[in-house]
Amino acid sequence: MGKNFQIYRNVVKSKLKGEKMIQSYTLLGMLGWCSFEDFRRKRVLVYPVLLFGIIGMLLHLYYRNISIGSLLAGCALGLGLLLLSYLTGQIGSGDALVLIVSGIYLGFWENTRLFFHGLIFCGIWSLLLLVLKRKRGRDEVAFIPFLFLAYLEMMLL
Repeated sequence: MGKNFQIYRNVVKSKLKGEKMIQSYTLLGMLGWCSFEDFRRKRVLVYPVLLFGIIGMLLHLYYRNISIGSLLAGCALGLGLLLLSYLTGQIGSGDALVLIVSGIYLGFWENTRLFFHGLIFCGIWSLLLLVLKRKRGRDEVAFIPFLFLAYLEMMLL
């Protein structure tokens, strides 16, 4: 009886790794594509991001590895940034849209972690550009590449 339970537990663990892996690489693909677009064009197209959002919802319905409350709270972080974008104009709405979709994949706490790690990486890079006099205080910096970097760091650690 003990050996069968051990086999069952290993199968469940490997299945969980597989479903996490599908969602992780899908999100990584979205962040990679959006990083390229944000860095190159300084804008992100809405329809591909929405497509990744739909894929994320379908994966959530199939795997259900985060609660609906966490999913909605993760999306609320991006919605808050979208509201801030419309009120101030200082944050790109594409950045907020990407954080809404990443909330579908990650939930609240992991999405918050992604956002803050991205802010730290972006802050360090911006400070370096200011010190080297490559940018001035009002110049814009693409933010999504730092979300991509932060997500890579989250996957590896």
